[in-house]
Amino acid sequence: MKSSRSVLLTLVLSGALAVTGACGSKTDSGAAAPAANGSTSAAASPSADPRADLATAFAKFNGVTTTYSVTTDSGVAANVKMTGSSDPAKKANSGSLTISAQGQQITTDVIIVGTDVYLKMNLPIPGVDPKKWMYVDGSKTSLSKLGLGNPDDPANVKGFADAIVTIERTGAGTFKGTIDMTKRNLPASSAALIQQLGNAAQSVPFEATVGADGYVTSLIVKTPAAGQIPATTATTTFSDFGKPVTINKPAAAEVQPAPPALLAQFA
Repeated sequence: MKSSRSVLLTLVLSGALAVTGACGSKTDSGAAAPAANGSTSAAASPSADPRADLATAFAKFNGVTTTYSVTTDSGVAANVKMTGSSDPAKKANSGSLTISAQGQQITTDVIIVGTDVYLKMNLPIPGVDPKKWMYVDGSKTSLSKLGLGNPDDPANVKGFADAIVTIERTGAGTFKGTIDMTKRNLPASSAALIQQLGNAAQSVPFEATVGADGYVTSLIVKTPAAGQIPATTATTTFSDFGKPVTINKPAAAEVQPAPPALLAQFA
């Protein structure tokens, strides 16, 4: 069984990359990506099908630069705050994460450029220098094994609409309903959560807001308690669609290989 420190590590990395590059999924085959300058057409008028309208709003993320902010609240168990940005055209994502859990505060910075992953964290693990970036070669290491999810869709935005079980329109650009988490392409680190949720995983409540430009601007997912995992409310906001972002690799002098002691936590 993993130690509590290992559980925190999994939370750090899976939480970081669940939202890092929040809108960095590939453009679906046959669908044109939005213009790089961020120009968008006026939002379509609501149809009689709220599911189709929300699916269209999620699809607008494909290939668009975005900034995001995430707050995950698990009561006294853990709280996560993260901000970051994504540049899908350059396959680049970045984020800064703070987790307060088990009487500890963990800070983690993440940069992904192509298959190069850089992590900086303040955990007391042999070989981890909180002032250094740790390099992970994503072409030689399973990112899923590290809890980093799908590099083509790190925020799991793609396919969200396919997991919707129930949905209703609650106002102009606002929706609520339930999703089936077993139908989502979640990181490997989420498997234990889904298993513990049991049947409840098939009806997890969500709320979404779509702005006047047709993009999803906020998404709230309320995961119920499961076993030793507390109930969690995750709130993600998206903004600055199509605006330029700058995501660079750290300077070579600031980088070291990720130490075996860190990678071993995910074996």
